Amino acid sequence: MRRVHQGQHARRGSDTESAAPTVGSGERRQALAAAIRAAYSGRLTQRELAGHLGVAQNTVSRWATGEVEPRLDDIAAIEVACGLVNGHILRASGYVDDEFDPMSAVASDHRLDNARRDLLLATYTAALAQSERLRAAQPH
Repeated sequence: MRRVHQGQHARRGSDTESAAPTVGSGERRQALAAAIRAAYSGRLTQRELAGHLGVAQNTVSRWATGEVEPRLDDIAAIEVACGLVNGHILRASGYVDDEFDPMSAVASDHRLDNARRDLLLATYTAALAQSERLRAAQPH
């Protein structure tokens, strides 16, 4: 059975949708949208980026306008597709302070309860691992 959580979109070919956490709302979501637009602008069209990610073009459009926030693993995949270093989009959007690595920033965010913090840390760790696998699989 395919299950899609509100604000998240299933990938083509997947049987289930994970409950991966998203990163923000309001002003942060708009800053994240701007960082996503900057990441692919001049590199890929929305349609090309969507093809790399295995999502619909309108999903990329909704991320780029801030209508919907992407999951952390989607952000990592955008960075890979655009040839950016891990964490670039989160730093560019102000979610992660350059003085800290992303893991430290999440671990020290006082606005997160322990359960949410643990879930974000686990998801980010998994996204980094997935990002490295995708980089290794890309032709050089």
